Amino acid sequence: MQLPGSTPVTAPEPGSRPDCDVSLIDCDVHHWLRNLDDLLPYLSTAAQRQVRQQGFLFPGSGYFNAPRQAVRTYLADGFNLENYTGHEQGWDLGRLQKEHLDRWHIDYAVLNSGVVYTASVIPDCDYAAAMCTAFNDWSLEQWIAQEPRLKLAMSISTSDPKLAAAEIDRIGEHPDVVAVVVPTGARRPYGNRIYDPIWEACERRALVAFVHPGCEGVGMAGSPTGVGYPTYYLETRLARSQMAMAHFTSLIVEGSFEKFPGLRVALLEVDQYWVAGLCWKLDADWKSLRDQTPWVKELPSEYFRKHIRIGSQPMMEPEPPSHLQRLLEAMKADDTLIYCSDWPHFDWNDPVTALPGISQPLKQRILSENARELLGF
Repeated sequence: MQLPGSTPVTAPEPGSRPDCDVSLIDCDVHHWLRNLDDLLPYLSTAAQRQVRQQGFLFPGSGYFNAPRQAVRTYLADGFNLENYTGHEQGWDLGRLQKEHLDRWHIDYAVLNSGVVYTASVIPDCDYAAAMCTAFNDWSLEQWIAQEPRLKLAMSISTSDPKLAAAEIDRIGEHPDVVAVVVPTGARRPYGNRIYDPIWEACERRALVAFVHPGCEGVGMAGSPTGVGYPTYYLETRLARSQMAMAHFTSLIVEGSFEKFPGLRVALLEVDQYWVAGLCWKLDADWKSLRDQTPWVKELPSEYFRKHIRIGSQPMMEPEPPSHLQRLLEAMKADDTLIYCSDWPHFDWNDPVTALPGISQPLKQRILSENARELLGF
C-alpha cells in the first residue's frame, strides 16, 4: 500500500513562451557561498582579523531541516546520490542557469540568501553590518554581474536600523538591487518604531522589503512561537505563519504604511492559508477598537491590498484541489500573490505544477504581473 504523499512528481517541461514581454518572475531564489572564506576579500582589515581570531560567528537554527539538505534531486541533470552533499546547486551559477532559469524560461529571478540572515542576532552590530556589506558586494560581483536575469534582494542586519539604512543607501541605487531582505525572527514585530529607519530607507530608494524565514528561535530573536520552542522542524515550518501574522499585523496597526506610504512588503515562504482569515479578523476588530489606533485610517485589508504581497511557496495542496481556487479568491491572489520557487530547496515549487487548475489570466498575474508591478520591472 502506497503511503499518502509518496507518489513522486515529474514536472513537465514548459511549453512555448507566452506572447508577452515578461512572462515569468521568480521572487525567491537562493544562492550560497561554497566557502565562507570567499567573503574575506570583501571585508575590511579589522573584520578579517576578527574572523581569523573568532570565526564567522553565524549561529545555526538548531532545527534539523532535511537529509543532506536535500533538494528536488530528480530535476537535477547528472545527479549522483553517492557523491551528493547538498548545496552544490546553490553554489553553482551554471546549475541555476541550466536547471532553473533556462528550464522554465524565467525572465528575472531575485537572489535572496540565508547565509547572512542570522547576522541580525550577532551581538556586535558593527561586525554584523560588515558581514552583510561583504555578502552584498560578493553577490553583486560573483552572481549578478555574471547573469542579466538575476536581481538582488540585499542583506542587512536589523540589530542596528541606522547602520542598515546606511547600507540600503550605499547600494540601493544599483540597477540590479530590487529589494531588502530581513528575517522573520526578530526581537520585536516589524511595525515597531525602532525599525522606522529601515522602512524609511526602503521607501527612499524604492526597494521592496522582503521578510523571509531566518533567525527564528536563535539567540536574541527569541522563541519562534508564542508558547516556546518546538521540538521538530515540521513544527517550526508551521511557526513561520505565526511570525508572518505578527509582522503583518504590526506593520498595519502601528501605522508603518501611514508613515511610509511608499513602503511595500513581501512575506515569503510563510504559506498563504492564514491571509484571508487574518484580514477578516483585523477588519472586524479594527471597527471596534480603532480608538486605540487613530492613525490606522483604512480597513486593515485595504493596507494589505495596497502594500503587502505574499509568496507562493510553499503552495497549499488542499484536497480537493478546487479548494485552492477558493483560497486564492479569498486572499485576492490576482493582486497579492507573487511566484516564488525557493530554488533549490527540497520543497521548491516549479511554475508548471505549483498552480494546478487555475485560469490562465490568474496564473499570469501570479507568475509575472504582480511581481512586475511590485518590483518595478
